[in-house]
Amino acid sequence: MNFTFSDNEKLLFQSMGSILAQENQRMQGSLNSQKDFACELAHFKQKLSTLGYFNDFKDSPPIGAAAILEMMRIFAKFHPSLFLGVEYGFRIFAQLYQWMTESFMQSLEIDTMPCAIAFCEDFIETDLKTPSISVQSVDTHYLLSGEKQFVINAGFSKWLAINGQMDGKDTIFFLSPQTEGLEILPLKNKRIFPELVLANIQFRNCPVLKKMVLQPEQMTAMISQIQVFENFASIACALGMIDQCIEITTAFAKTHFSENKPMIAHQAVAFSLAETVTLKQTAELLAYRAAWMFSTDHSEKFLMNQCAKVFCTEAAETIASQCMTILGGQVFVENHMIEQTLHNSKFIQIAGTSTHLARMTIADVVLK
Repeated sequence: MNFTFSDNEKLLFQSMGSILAQENQRMQGSLNSQKDFACELAHFKQKLSTLGYFNDFKDSPPIGAAAILEMMRIFAKFHPSLFLGVEYGFRIFAQLYQWMTESFMQSLEIDTMPCAIAFCEDFIETDLKTPSISVQSVDTHYLLSGEKQFVINAGFSKWLAINGQMDGKDTIFFLSPQTEGLEILPLKNKRIFPELVLANIQFRNCPVLKKMVLQPEQMTAMISQIQVFENFASIACALGMIDQCIEITTAFAKTHFSENKPMIAHQAVAFSLAETVTLKQTAELLAYRAAWMFSTDHSEKFLMNQCAKVFCTEAAETIASQCMTILGGQVFVENHMIEQTLHNSKFIQIAGTSTHLARMTIADVVLK
């Protein structure tokens, strides 16, 4: 299928590019704390909502599913850390809404503040189906004990959604980061999405009101839905970082000389750039096809989502590595974008559905 964009969609991309260019000037040196980052997430939520950025992945005018993914890609290219913060804080958390009653949503009092999903206990091999959270019932509360890892937006979110099991049923518990007994342990690894607020959380007998508990009958479907959008966030993030890598490296190869001629005139450099562009084009096609399949409820939508997740995130790593070879030692200066992409690409390979688990799922489908 040829994924072309309508005139309306192209105008949206231009508008988004203009907004992000203005925001880039305003944001210079502004992300100095978690509070700054939280304010920026709320700001971008308001700005991007007017463009239809948070629309559902429905293939209907004026914005198709592939166009929404393209908007995500544009945002990811602008600022990968802010992009993931917005996606997890708003779009991915919003996947829980369809499983809530109206009264439950009213009790959450969701506003412009981002929220967080804490479903991961073992980031090496994520298993969301068998959480080890312990739950004790006491009067009007449940007492939760356990740990969740790599929670995005944990420190400033309005709500933490924590998965567990209670009375043999899969359960989602909603609690505030200020809840007694909850400890947030920020992660300090600045080689992975430097501004992104990542933390492990530990809770020891944290009280959760019984009315703030959700027990969806189709927990497996809900988890799958969340992982699909986590994967789309990783896919768009990979595409955005790929764009940056290729643009920076191509400009460098045209303006820097080796042996009295531009680097791009050397066959090895030209071939490396050709390979990166080929990977980029292939990643785009897989990504747009995955979005289109999801919007049209295609029978292979989950399979294609995982195929795109595997290829796009691993392509980002390969492209970053190729670009580092062309740029040479300069990429090892502090916080160089392409070295950053290399680290980021490894993170998004294991976020959502890890590429290892995705391959197992793909293989199962093929064998059937």
